[in-house]
Amino acid sequence: MFPVLFRIPMSWFPGADADTVFPIRMFGVMVILGFLAGTWLIGRRLEKCNILERQDSFDFCFYLLATGIAGSRLLYVIQEFDRFRGKFLDVFKIWEGGLVWYGGFACATIFAFWFTAKRKLPVLVVTDATVMGLALALAVGRWGCFCAGDDYGAKLLAEDGSPIVLPEHAPWYAVQFPSRAEGWRYAFSETADGFMAPYWLHPVQIYMSLSNFVVLGLLFVISRLRMALDRPGVVTASYLMLYPIARFVVEFWRGDADRGLDVMGSGLSFSQAFGIPVFLLGVALLRRSLRSAPHAA
Repeated sequence: MFPVLFRIPMSWFPGADADTVFPIRMFGVMVILGFLAGTWLIGRRLEKCNILERQDSFDFCFYLLATGIAGSRLLYVIQEFDRFRGKFLDVFKIWEGGLVWYGGFACATIFAFWFTAKRKLPVLVVTDATVMGLALALAVGRWGCFCAGDDYGAKLLAEDGSPIVLPEHAPWYAVQFPSRAEGWRYAFSETADGFMAPYWLHPVQIYMSLSNFVVLGLLFVISRLRMALDRPGVVTASYLMLYPIARFVVEFWRGDADRGLDVMGSGLSFSQAFGIPVFLLGVALLRRSLRSAPHAA
C-alpha cells in the first residue's frame, strides 16, 4: 500500500533540474497492467473467433482506453463543474484524480460500436469478448486505487457507533491511510479530515477488485453455456447486469466525496443511480439475444 513505486532522478537527463525527481506511481503501473491483462484476454477470444488478429485487437483496446479515459474525465468535470469554472487547464490534470468509470464506459461503448460498424464486424461477438477483458482490467486496475488511497472506504464503526481508532479494536481487513503523505490521493481529493488517520476504513478498493473478479468468473461460466455459444450478446448482457449489481452493493462501503451522494434526492450515489439504466439495458439485450435465431451475430 504505497503511492510511488520508485523515483527517477532528473539529474540522469542532460539539462534537467538535478534537484527534482520523476515519480513512477503505482496507480499508473496498475492501470497499465490492467490494460495489458484485459487486452490479452480480448485478443485471445477475438482471435479464437477469427474476428481480429492480435495486433488489431491491441489497437482496438488502446482506442477503447483512450476514449474511456476521456469519457471518465468528461463526466467528472460535468459533475464537478463549479470546481473547474475558470480553470480550463485543470480539466486535463487527470494525475490529480477525478475519473468516473461510467462516463468512460459510455464513451468507450460508443467508440466500440463505431469501430465494429466501420470494419463490418459482428458487434455482439466483439462486445462479448470486450466485456470479459474489461472485467479483468478493472479487477487489476483497482489495486492502483488502493495503492494511491483513491476511492477510499467508509469509516469502520464500533458497536456504540463511534469510529474505530485503536488498532487493537480494528478488524483484520481494516486499512488506514496517512493523512498528508506525499503522493497520496488525499493531497488532491476533497477528503474530509474525519476520514484521515487515525481512523480505520473499509478497503473498498479491494472490494471492487474482488467483485470484478467474481463478475469475470461468472462471465466465463456463462460464456460456456449453450445459450451463450449459440447467441452472441448473452455475455454482454450478463455483464451489463452483473457489474451494476456488484457496484451497487460495494458503493455502500465507500466514503469518498467523489462518489456523489444523494443523486436527485434518491439517496443513491452517482454510480448506483447510473447503474440502474445500465442494468435495464442488460435485461433488454438479454431478452433480444435469447429471442434471436441461434448463431445470429
